[in-house]
Amino acid sequence: MMNLNTAIFEGNLADNPHLSHVTDSQIPVTEAVVLVNRRTKDDADQWTDAEPTRYRIKAWRSLAEHLANLPKGTTVLVVGNTTTEAWLDNGQKRTSDVVVVQAIGASLRFTNVYAESAHGQASSTSSQGH
Repeated sequence: MMNLNTAIFEGNLADNPHLSHVTDSQIPVTEAVVLVNRRTKDDADQWTDAEPTRYRIKAWRSLAEHLANLPKGTTVLVVGNTTTEAWLDNGQKRTSDVVVVQAIGASLRFTNVYAESAHGQASSTSSQGH
């Protein structure tokens, strides 16, 4: 059966991403929240801002280290798989949905992005265009 739990969205980092390491293996993991803003038309045909949708995201290994360098407010494009995490809190079962990031990047919709390659060479990408 086909796995259809892929999520693709664009939004803004709600806060600075939090980098930590899995205790036993020291594998890096970064968690963040992405807010997706929506505009809708009301009954008077006027645009209004709807309540943003909040996505918890989690990235692992080198992707975690790259995500940790993005500051609060960065507009990002996210591709990932949705999952539900479960744990016990004082004997009560708790759950939370999370998007495990497969790819993430800064959006060029409203800004320029300046990236540095793994080899230390800076390059720029502009939203002005060709």
